[in-house]
Amino acid sequence: MKTYLAVAAACLALQVVAPAALAKEPQGAAAKSNAADSRQQAQIEQLLNKYEQALNTSDVTAAVQLYTDDGVFMAPENPAAVGTEVLHKAYTGVFQTIAINLKFQIVETKVLSPEWAMLRTTSTGTVKILANGAEVPGSNQELFVLHKTNGQWKIARYAFNSVLRSAK
Repeated sequence: MKTYLAVAAACLALQVVAPAALAKEPQGAAAKSNAADSRQQAQIEQLLNKYEQALNTSDVTAAVQLYTDDGVFMAPENPAAVGTEVLHKAYTGVFQTIAINLKFQIVETKVLSPEWAMLRTTSTGTVKILANGAEVPGSNQELFVLHKTNGQWKIARYAFNSVLRSAK
């Protein structure tokens, strides 16, 4: 009889203690997934910060290094710039024409797979026309398609458009 009472008490104790212990432990795959998502988010945010800095300092090399080898830059009223060599020429042309001072804000990030993600942003600030020194407001919406290459997120495709009305 004492043995049965001891076993029953032990089982009762396990029913109370085990759920409490499980509640304190991370929820397995879900916790790992959340941690991985947080790391991905941080890496994507770091990429965007580097891109913002490259634009604001007119650094062609830094901007182009953030793209994949077959990266595509699609600016309004311009043909798509595809691949490292053409990207270098495109950004050289941009920075010879304007000086950018923009701040990006992340609107949406979607990690689509371990190797692909989508980033939607807005940016605001000023754009200085180097030919005449005029400064105009800059306000855009952007879409980035990102690809993870050698463990690093890179820009695979980038398109943007102004959300300001043109002065036409």
